[in-house]
Amino acid sequence: MRLLMVEDDAGVTETLATYLRRQGYVVDAAGTLDMAREALASNRFDLVIVDRTLPDGDGMELVVGAAERGRPQRFLMLTAMSGVEDTVAALEAGAIDYVVKPFEPRELLARIRNALRRELTEPQALKRFGPLSYDVETNGFTIDDDPLVLRRTEALILAALIARPGAMVQRETMEARVYGYDQFVNANSLESQISRLRRQLAARTDRVRIQAVRGVGYRLSET
Repeated sequence: MRLLMVEDDAGVTETLATYLRRQGYVVDAAGTLDMAREALASNRFDLVIVDRTLPDGDGMELVVGAAERGRPQRFLMLTAMSGVEDTVAALEAGAIDYVVKPFEPRELLARIRNALRRELTEPQALKRFGPLSYDVETNGFTIDDDPLVLRRTEALILAALIARPGAMVQRETMEARVYGYDQFVNANSLESQISRLRRQLAARTDRVRIQAVRGVGYRLSET
């Protein structure tokens, strides 16, 4: 089994890589997001262990990027960010597990083994919700097979919602998908984007709407 460690602390990388190699794993290391992206583009890894705080961004960008490209990959977050919202956002974005530093090596090993048992499935190229369809490969939307032209931010919001049809997507997760994890977001910015998207949908169909879960997030609902 081949693992990729994305961690900028050389001491943590060396200690953990040595431990995992003794357990029989092949371990590659990347200290930045850019290095990790290069490694993922040119190699196949059974599991990617990712820190959140990296010199050039948030490790969550790797998780979100894999989901947006429709490229299945196992991710395990290993980070000092211990908030419940941090954990929820990572799991909703597609991470298999979330381990908080400091950690017990034997527990981490058990979580790695459990993560490796997860089957990777190719995402459906076409996602549907009522009359709404989303082509993962082209990032295009249609309603009743007629194109729905959206701005980039509107398309990102709708893609996040249709990826989990009918399920609630947390506001923090949505903001990260649209604006990035290291950007300050005005409190009303997401609402204005969603309001415009609602008008776009309402002009084309009365069978799909975006429902707000007050103070928590949003979901697609079918009428």
